[in-house]
Amino acid sequence: MGTAVTTTIDIRVVSLLQTLTDFFKGPSCPKCPECGSNISGDLCPNLDCPIKVAKWITHWCSPEAVDIPALDQARVEQLASHRLVVHPGELYELGQGDWDRLEDVSAGQLAEIQGQMQSSKLAEPSALLFGLRLPGVDTNLAKRLICVFGSIDKLRETKPRQLQQAGELSEQQAVEIRRWFRDSVNRQALQMLEQNGFRFSG
Repeated sequence: MGTAVTTTIDIRVVSLLQTLTDFFKGPSCPKCPECGSNISGDLCPNLDCPIKVAKWITHWCSPEAVDIPALDQARVEQLASHRLVVHPGELYELGQGDWDRLEDVSAGQLAEIQGQMQSSKLAEPSALLFGLRLPGVDTNLAKRLICVFGSIDKLRETKPRQLQQAGELSEQQAVEIRRWFRDSVNRQALQMLEQNGFRFSG
């Protein structure tokens, strides 16, 4: 009898402890289906999440940005899923062994991709700025910012208040643009692009 009572009490204590643990942990966060990170709002916070990387690279390759049509979404997704790139700058650092990991890409198709990548280095600074996917910066705003500040280099050193005044931006948008330029991954992307021959000024 005593053993049965003790067992019942133990079960209740364990159940109570589990309930308290679940309460203080709060509701479980949704997980990113690709990398498994906890999602905040609708966004995965993981900077090298393949889904986020693929969106950025696809945006970079669009006609409004640097225009690399041969590097289509399916191929970009392979680059991202193999963790070969995190940002556009790393595209231009890929070696033959990296490209060989892509499926269904012939030698002729790879030559076309690489030829378009070489031509992309002639893109205007406003196209580069749009391709970098800064918060809220569409093609028109990218052109206006380059027109006002003259270069991406000057833009990344500009304080939020100056951005607001010159670019007709909201305070929040100006702060987010400034924050983008201060991010270490984004700074690395800019450095690699510059080293690979991209022009940041008109």
